[in-house]
Amino acid sequence: MPTRTFREKPFPCYLCNCSYSSKSSLSSHENKKHKENRIVPHYQYFSYISEGIVKHFRAAFLQDVDSKLSFHRTTEGIKKFQWKFSEGLFYFLFSNELGFLYKPSIRKYYCVFKGESGYKQIGIIFRCKVWGRKRNLLGSESFVLVEERDINGTCVEKEIIFTWREKTITKVEDKISFDVSCGILECILEVRRETVEIINI
Repeated sequence: MPTRTFREKPFPCYLCNCSYSSKSSLSSHENKKHKENRIVPHYQYFSYISEGIVKHFRAAFLQDVDSKLSFHRTTEGIKKFQWKFSEGLFYFLFSNELGFLYKPSIRKYYCVFKGESGYKQIGIIFRCKVWGRKRNLLGSESFVLVEERDINGTCVEKEIIFTWREKTITKVEDKISFDVSCGILECILEVRRETVEIINI
């Protein structure tokens, strides 16, 4: 039988012994006490991730990013990618990275890569050093932006952000409702291009 404390505060923190009466209070607690949390309490329950699944995602990532590296002016800007993959896959790929974070209250993962070093590390994960660059026969290049100069001339590192969350929809069949959940793995990055001017002599 649930204790009185649990009934009054049904939102426990899985990282310590605290409980809260609302999800917003729990989220506030996590932001204050566990802001840089890397612990995933339930990781041992993840399904086995086969090498075939990993290869499939690597290929999907490389092909989708490559499709955005074109040489038209509309190429430039923030790009967002989505794939339907399991929670265990995100943990398998990113849990050992420096930018890995997990927020239990909303069951969301983050992994942030910064600058040139972050770009190179993604190349290691996806086994392709040139994953974010494409050049045409004229020498023009489209690429994932990793750093740029601000108005003061200071070099600013750009972020490449991976996240995972669970998306749930409710379906109704024969007057019975049921939830359908699926993991969404997202990546946000910025693309730029450099054009080569052809001069006829």
